[in-house]
Amino acid sequence: MALPAAAQQISSEATEEIRPDEIITVVAHRQARAVSEVAGTVSVISDAELERDLVFNASDLIRYEMGVELDDSSNRFGYSGFRIRGVGGNRTAVVVDQVAIADRFAVGSFSDTGRGLLDLGLANRVEILRGPASTLYGSDALGGVVAVHTLVAEDVLTTPQHGTRVRLGFGSDADRAYGRVATALSSGQHSFLLAGAASSRAESEAQGLTEAERDPQDIEQTGALLKWQYASTYGELQLSFDALREERETQVRHSLGSGRQASTTALRGDDERYEWRSILSFNSSATQFYDRGEWRVFFQQSQTRQDSYEERGRLAQPLSIYRGFRYDYSNYGLAADLEYDTVFAGLQQRIGYGFEWSQAEVWDERDAWQFNQSTQESTKTLLGETFPLRDFPRSEISELGLYLHDEIRLWQGGPTLSPGVRYEYYDLATQQDSLFQSRYPDTEVTDLTHTAWLPKLGLLWPVSTNAEWFAQYARGYRAPPFADVNVGLYYPQFRVLAIANPDLKPERGYTFETGLRWRSIDTQLSATLYHNRFSDFIDSRAAQGFDPQRQLLIFQSVNRDQVIIEGVELRWQQQWHPNWASEFWLDYSDGEDRATGQSLPSLSPPSLLADVTYQASSGDWETRLILRAQKGQKQLYDADNAPLFAAPGYATMDWLVQWFPSHQLQLGAGVFNLTDRRYWSTAQVGNYPQDDPILPLMAAPGRHVRATLNYRF
Repeated sequence: MALPAAAQQISSEATEEIRPDEIITVVAHRQARAVSEVAGTVSVISDAELERDLVFNASDLIRYEMGVELDDSSNRFGYSGFRIRGVGGNRTAVVVDQVAIADRFAVGSFSDTGRGLLDLGLANRVEILRGPASTLYGSDALGGVVAVHTLVAEDVLTTPQHGTRVRLGFGSDADRAYGRVATALSSGQHSFLLAGAASSRAESEAQGLTEAERDPQDIEQTGALLKWQYASTYGELQLSFDALREERETQVRHSLGSGRQASTTALRGDDERYEWRSILSFNSSATQFYDRGEWRVFFQQSQTRQDSYEERGRLAQPLSIYRGFRYDYSNYGLAADLEYDTVFAGLQQRIGYGFEWSQAEVWDERDAWQFNQSTQESTKTLLGETFPLRDFPRSEISELGLYLHDEIRLWQGGPTLSPGVRYEYYDLATQQDSLFQSRYPDTEVTDLTHTAWLPKLGLLWPVSTNAEWFAQYARGYRAPPFADVNVGLYYPQFRVLAIANPDLKPERGYTFETGLRWRSIDTQLSATLYHNRFSDFIDSRAAQGFDPQRQLLIFQSVNRDQVIIEGVELRWQQQWHPNWASEFWLDYSDGEDRATGQSLPSLSPPSLLADVTYQASSGDWETRLILRAQKGQKQLYDADNAPLFAAPGYATMDWLVQWFPSHQLQLGAGVFNLTDRRYWSTAQVGNYPQDDPILPLMAAPGRHVRATLNYRF
């Protein structure tokens, strides 16, 4: 694969150690390394693989990635984030060009920001780091890191001066249409990139459902990326700007006439999300303080608007109800990742150090009104709540992380010891907020400050020139979120009150991981064992019982006891013949909530992937047959010991073809779920009751086709 631009930062000594056919990763050390140099588990999904796997969005990205799933437990709102080894949501960091994106915030059934994952049409490479990574990435990296690298001019240039790439795609599973155009210019020390992407789709065609049984939905997404680079004797300066806008219109029909919507005859959602990000970075030439360094300043903002329109026509006095939700997140900061090669006490060392400071401001607002069609009266008080209101006071979050790690080669050709530590400072400060105070005058709010030391220790031992054994211990950390520390929730009609928790502790994770990797010209083998222990998990707005003094049912976010997750990952890639290759990947994990003794709904059952590839001798085309199988999920129960939905086991096959008529043109096609099997992703349905009406809609699409066209000139 083509090495990323960041690989140019490697020292001459390090470059000699990296074989030309090895994959380069940046996420593991914040500096370029060969995967064989990493004491941990990293997946690197290159641009060629994005095209080969017909990837349109985040769900497609991890389709063939074992141990990684997508949190998407709603058919209306966007993706909630990635789940790595059973840990997901805001506990897994997502960074775009080394800048972390906003966390998800959700309240009730009509407000959910999702994570706003960047359109992958603007990405050139995605890296996934498994396990706690807070030593380098601070809070929110409790489960791991997904790092998205956007296109740069070098990815698009076909001549030294200019180049253009066009990508088009279509998928029958949800009437998907996709397009991207990227063009780049280079002249002397300057280069410029301009890229745009657009996609549209309808509701996913879950297997076994007719059109009348689905929730009609239209989703439109547009994205833009601009980059300017200037190369000088002092280093490379880069200014980038990316923006994404997503619009969703949904007719929610699956829940009408049941539960809380027993009297509802129509429900429509009109949602929009807009985000943009600007990064100024400088890849510095060597100085007396470091050999390689990247400095960056960034600013980003995301805004969410969600409107819900409901008709309750089954009531004696029919009602029309409107609910509106607004959420605004802005974040700016300064960071540096530096590295220095030295010899100390006769030992070769690569010392990495850096910092990241950021400040974020966040607020939300909910509005609503209710119109009585019989009396022609309207009110802004629903279920005892008077609108508009906020769910938490306007908040400001300041974070500072200082990290230091070293890679110490104990002797030539021998093991490398890699200790590291991070100091993390987290400060949550509430702002003066007259709207919050007027709605919740008796609610106490609190500011919060936490500090933490986050160590890690890795060992990489070359067994031979083609194999290495690794082991690592790492500590993860997640500061208490603003919405858990301070919350405004009061339903007088139901006698419900949520209160703040100034004593909320940070979540912590401890991982022990070991593995063996071996490779030859035709074979790659890897085996990994891991044991993750998490403590003080935050249970948001947990029921605390009835307060006889207030005569209210109290809810409060609290810390829970330990959670244990263990697993094994086995992967074997084999080139049997110049035309034939195969891959086998097995993932097994098990976990337990020590407080309840129950299995974890966030963990997926054992699963495997088998891939057989044939490539024509001419290199003009290739075809792949891919089997994905998973065991049925264990029976799970909620807090009241009621059974939850347990996704049944399944085996499904995909058939993909790539054709290269010329060096400029690439055509791809695929038939997915060849057996038209009905199955569910456990990450999406793990917490639903057995009879929840949304379950049929959450099933994976039945048999469907996709096609792509990639053209370079």
